[in-house]
Amino acid sequence: MYRKSSNLSEKALQNLTDEWLDLWAFGRYDLRLSEDEFWDLTFDQFNALVERYIQEQENQDLRMAMICSLLANIYRNTKKRQRPYEPKEFMPQRRPKKQKTVEQMKNDLIALNVALGGEIK
Repeated sequence: MYRKSSNLSEKALQNLTDEWLDLWAFGRYDLRLSEDEFWDLTFDQFNALVERYIQEQENQDLRMAMICSLLANIYRNTKKRQRPYEPKEFMPQRRPKKQKTVEQMKNDLIALNVALGGEIK
């Protein structure tokens, strides 16, 4: 079993707290949820709203990329660049989110267990 390590659990608990704070901030600021609306959501409902938000952001990015490609093509030097610009060339590149290691996930679970009053043996 696990032996309680104050450094491990405090660090993991802080990481878990930071993640919750990020979720709360995203829900309140980006999704414009009230405090009650945020805390009343299930994880599935919150994830569904996040997916819709991401989809809407991508749609807005595509609209802007279409305008950028239109303007670039209007002023394009056809002698230097015969091929017209495409909207995808103006789409922002998303950075992939770092995947947690098994050890990080284990530490998060230990911290959650401690935060909820559980014991680590």
